[in-house]
Amino acid sequence: MTPDQVAIEFQNAFQNARGWMAGHTEFKNGLHGDGWLEKGAIVRHPARLNALLKHQADSIHRHFGQVELIVGIPACGAVVASFVAAHLGLPLAFSSPVHVDLEFHRMNLPKRGLKTVLVDDLIFSGTDARAHLSFFKTYGLENLGVSAWVSRVGDELEGLPLVSLMPTPFQTFPASSCPLCAKDVALRWRGVRE
Repeated sequence: MTPDQVAIEFQNAFQNARGWMAGHTEFKNGLHGDGWLEKGAIVRHPARLNALLKHQADSIHRHFGQVELIVGIPACGAVVASFVAAHLGLPLAFSSPVHVDLEFHRMNLPKRGLKTVLVDDLIFSGTDARAHLSFFKTYGLENLGVSAWVSRVGDELEGLPLVSLMPTPFQTFPASSCPLCAKDVALRWRGVRE
């Protein structure tokens, strides 16, 4: 499947699962937007998720062929990473969501020096992904890049390639210059964390 076909498949999956949330949105971080994606609409259906994540695994194989370990971010990111790792036949590690300081979950303390790809679903501001990339580097892993379904931060994160499977379908704006607010479009959703 070509990258354009994969992007269409992801878009259709969000729309068919009712996870395509168009409309004036206020995000938890204070930004506004013209819509957002509800990843839970896809993640809660393992068979549908598995089929989509085969495309993410193929993309990682094409872009990061030397990867030795898939790493994920709790909670949905860990789910996504585990499916991708299974498709690639690679081991998996993810941080423990229980502690304030990042550390790997005890089920897999990876060997230092492994080449890793951070796998995630949606990257909004990149704050969590940046923190994890820093943690992985400090731990002693070699970060090759990041793979996500959609990224609102572009195609690079912390100097590493960030490969998205679908272009960002919605725009974000500072609340003070939101064109939807300027047109008096009512907020449809408040407090969203994509």
